[in-house]
This record gives sequence, structure tokens and C-alpha cells, in this order.
Amino acid sequence: MKRVLLVAFAYPPMTDSGAVRAAGLAKYLPSFGWEPLVVTPRTPPGERPAAAVLETDYRDVLGELKARFRLDPNRGLHQQLKLPQAVRPGAPAPHTRVIGCIKSLITYPDPTKGWIPFATQAVTEAAGRNSIDAILTTAPPISAHLIGYKLKRALRVPWIADARDLWIGPENQSSAIHLPMRWLEKKTLSHADGLVTVSEPWANFLRNRHRRVPVFSILNGFDPAELASGSQSLTPFFSITYTGILYQGRRDPTLLFEALQELLAERVIPREELRVRFYCPIEPWLTALVERYGLQDVVELHGVISRAEALKKQKESRLLLLLGMSVASDSGCYPAKVFEYLAARRPILALGGLKGTVTQLMEETQAGAHLFGKPELRACLAEAYRQYREKGDVAYRAKQAAVEQYTQVAMAGRFATLLDSLSDGRVTLPLEDAAVASS
Repeated sequence: MKRVLLVAFAYPPMTDSGAVRAAGLAKYLPSFGWEPLVVTPRTPPGERPAAAVLETDYRDVLGELKARFRLDPNRGLHQQLKLPQAVRPGAPAPHTRVIGCIKSLITYPDPTKGWIPFATQAVTEAAGRNSIDAILTTAPPISAHLIGYKLKRALRVPWIADARDLWIGPENQSSAIHLPMRWLEKKTLSHADGLVTVSEPWANFLRNRHRRVPVFSILNGFDPAELASGSQSLTPFFSITYTGILYQGRRDPTLLFEALQELLAERVIPREELRVRFYCPIEPWLTALVERYGLQDVVELHGVISRAEALKKQKESRLLLLLGMSVASDSGCYPAKVFEYLAARRPILALGGLKGTVTQLMEETQAGAHLFGKPELRACLAEAYRQYREKGDVAYRAKQAAVEQYTQVAMAGRFATLLDSLSDGRVTLPLEDAAVASS
């Protein structure tokens, strides 16, 4: 079996969305002839895939700076300095922008840059004891790709750089402030033997930026072991559930709150039967928005919960809420959360943002709808509640055959096909779904 060095800052027991993709690769790549050796910073004990792990030291650059000023390295400046945060979605306070700029300057090129020397040294030492046939770095953080660049030169094996998110998105291509980062991206990734990203629109964007490197799209997926059973118990009320991050209001539920305020006032949906649940970091603007629309009795703000608990909340919900962002890169983005929602087998209400990959996914799988205006949203919510009231549940009409192609098994199979082609010196092969052949 060939061995691939998988460089992943986010890896279980961490519960970041990036850890999910890395965990899927570690779990399912062996089924396709590739044994992963995962390189990740040292983390507390916890459940993770059975793959071999090389844990390294890590230096928290930003945390050290906070400590010099007698601040808690693990808490944000807003909380420690008692600075006000945004009270309107998508409108951070001026001091928040200043803090962001200063943080970017101090941590350039990446807040996790303190990991680079430790990971590079640990792998270089381990390479003498382990035969490495290929390198796969998955980012963000982009420090993983900077490590891949160094290891490519040291180990002289093929390197695949996996961009779960774009290093520099199309909305920042003309910005002068991003010029140093654009230069570093081109310099670093020009040494990769292959680039991977999570959608075909993003792959086309990268092909235009990196014309000398083959670029492939390999979607995220859900772990089939987490697929909901048909006997899953549901909430005793009409529930709409959101799990994820709101990114300071760039994912904005205002349209949902407007529609619900009207439907509740008209008694189309009774207040006592509705619960809208947010399991995410609670930002001040969200609390203010709930109060603005008078929804304090129906909107529940629960804060962050474990991934295992979030999966449970998804599977018991009547509707799952997915919020889009109105930035250029969002049209080509599959939010990692959408694959968890597919595994939950509950109807998805995708709301806002731009038409693009999520729209196509909803149309292809019939797992839900992507809506943009209040009239269609009102109609959707009213019909969902009618089904819940008259038939006991909201109809889930997904085409399961279409849903099941979005698994981590299929994802790992496509990566294995690319690894095979690179290790054999062939980089123009299409990424056939090798997972189908093995299933």
C-alpha cells in the first residue's frame, strides 16, 4: 500500500468543518490503496479515525502577543477589553475592522504560521523511518500549503494542495491590500503537482490563476456511517434548525425573520407550535435582530454545541436552515454543513446568497429548496407547516441515489485516483468515481 502524508491543521478530535474533510480522507483512503500518515498539531485525547498520526508542537503567535500585554491568550479582544460588537448583520464596528487589519499584519501570512517549523521538522525526521509516496495538504489555514511547499522540496514526491476554501477569492482579486497574499499564493502553489478545490466553479477560478498546474474539483461529502435512520425521532413542535457559523452577519437570517413575523401575525403558523433554533456562536446583532422582529418566544439561541450533538439536532428537526452569503465566491461554494444536512435526511431550506452550486445541489437531489425572496419563502414555510399539521411531518422528497453520491467514500476515491495518476506521472486523467467500483 502506498503512503500519503496528509497535512491537516484541523483534525479530530477538533470539530472544525475542515476536520471533517481530513477525517473522511484518513478513514476511507485505505480502501483505495493509500495509507495516510496524518500530520497535525498536538491535541487533547479524543475520538479520531484509525489512521497513523504524527502530532507536532505548535506556537500560538497571536496568543503569545496577547500574553505579553497580560491578556488571556484564549479569549478575544472584544470580550477582554469590553468593546462593543456589531448590532446589525454584516456591519462590523470600525474598531472591529481596525483589530482585523492589525491582526492580519501581525500574523501574516497566517495566524497559524507558528506551526510551520514544527511540522516541517517532524516530517523531515519521520521521513527517514517512513516511505512517503505523496503529500496532500488541506487548507485553510494556508500554513498547511506553506508546509507542503517546504516538504515538496525536501522529500521530492508529488504534492497535492487541497483548497477547501479559496486562498484569495474573486471578490479580493483587485484589492491592493491583498497584493502580497496573491503573490505568495502564486509563488507557493506553482510548485504543487496538482490543485484540488471543492467545486467546479472554484476549480475554473483556480485554473485561470494557476495555468501551469492541473486543477481538479473534488466535493466534500458526508460519512455514510452518520446517515440518519428511518426511525429517527423528531421534535414535537415545528422546528427550524441552524447549525454553523454566521460570520458576523454575512450569513443573515433577516429574510426568515421577516417572513415568520408576518406568518405568525396572520396565524398561518401558531406561535406556540414554532421553534427556530440556532446552534452557533451568538453574536450581539443576532440577539438584537430577534428582538427587532419580536421573536424572542420562538427563536432559541443555544450557542455552540459539540458536533455529535449538532448532528442529533439536525436529524430531529422538521426543517434545516442553510444561509448563504452575497459575495462572489459564495456562488461556487458548497458549505460543509450542507453535506451534514444531506446525511440527516431532513428537508433543507437554503436561503439567500447567490444562485450557484447550492441551487444546483437542491435541484439535483430534491433534498430542499434554495429561495431568495419573501413571497416564495412565505409560501414554502406555510406549505411545510401545513404538511406538519395535517400529515405529521414535512415531506422529505430527496432522490436518495443522488444524495448518496455525495459521500466521503466517493470523495476519498476521487483523491485516490488523482494520487495514483500523479504518482505514476499521469496528471491528465479524469477523476473517475473510484468509490463506485469498490462499493
